[in-house]
Amino acid sequence: MSQRQFRSDDSEKWLEGFGLGGSGTSYAVPANIACSATISTTTVTLVSASTFANGMLVLIHQTKGTGAGTWELNKIISGGGTTTLTMGYQTQNTYTNSGVTSNAQIIELKQYNSLTSGSITCPAWDGAQGGIIAWMDKGTSTINGTLTTVGKGFRASTEYKNQDGPAETDKGEGSGTDTFGTTEGRTANGNGGGGGGSAGSDGGGNGSGGASGGSKTAGSDGYNAGYSTATGGEAVWGSYGSTVTLGGGAGSRVSGSAGDAGSAGTNGSGLLFVFAKNIIVTGSITLNSTDGDLTGDSSTYSSGAGGAGSAMFWGETIALGTSLITANGGQAKGTSKFGGNGGIVARYSHSFTGTTSPTTDSTLDVTIREPSKGGAFLFNFV
Repeated sequence: MSQRQFRSDDSEKWLEGFGLGGSGTSYAVPANIACSATISTTTVTLVSASTFANGMLVLIHQTKGTGAGTWELNKIISGGGTTTLTMGYQTQNTYTNSGVTSNAQIIELKQYNSLTSGSITCPAWDGAQGGIIAWMDKGTSTINGTLTTVGKGFRASTEYKNQDGPAETDKGEGSGTDTFGTTEGRTANGNGGGGGGSAGSDGGGNGSGGASGGSKTAGSDGYNAGYSTATGGEAVWGSYGSTVTLGGGAGSRVSGSAGDAGSAGTNGSGLLFVFAKNIIVTGSITLNSTDGDLTGDSSTYSSGAGGAGSAMFWGETIALGTSLITANGGQAKGTSKFGGNGGIVARYSHSFTGTTSPTTDSTLDVTIREPSKGGAFLFNFV
């Protein structure tokens, strides 16, 4: 797979290292906007002029639709302040942005010099941009506060219906191409959970719970109380996070009794990318999703739970602490069904320590080092 992700198996090497450090030592909200690009070109088109500037390092992410989850690193050479950016590297993927069924975004990678994070809350995905925290650091990034992406990923179905039917609720938003908020049905929307349904009429049928969203692992199907089951969101994940999406939104619940309005699903959670020479976690990083909703329910099953978020750590030394990072899917209350778990990835060139839930996928990768005098990366320790 074509990729430029600061990895030894990249099809084109990343030569910018961990950045130049010009963004200081305190976290600042980066520029972020929807975009599009064609594969193997150096042009990225923004939906409107933004604060992107020449020399910025960026992360481009196909957030939903065709190719959802693909991402790459790049650098702006010219065009800052306009809608047409010229990049320093040819794009490794096509990034499409229809505004409805397919959405890509570009995120500025602030270039810190030994960031002390404090507490950070991920910007919410709004259907066009958001849901991602990302930065570069040429020194040591210390995450010492509460960093959370909970509920900032794909959006849940909020359509309420009772069992007087037949009825089906909207699907949760996900990596698929179904239009959020207007597409009903029990099938999954990529990693978005399908909506609950009812076969009854005049109060005579049984409702069913919305399905849970997916992430690195798939979300559970909805609780079936006598009608066809809503399908859980798919797993969308590439090796060591080479493909990664926001946590999938969950489907809402059709009521289990006449007069019960049903309940909404819960949102998926967002993503974290940290590229730093050294990474130390002493605070907490919460990528979990929240439980399904039982509000007003006279039965015992809830709407679906969203998919958890994921985290990517790239560094020479990475110390994640003990049980400080969690990326677990929430539970559909009253059931043994859950949103998908997220992934936690660490690629390092010198050392890795830490325990997380789920367990970190860690791998030694000697590419992840500061540039040599010639600007390329070392492939051997010296």
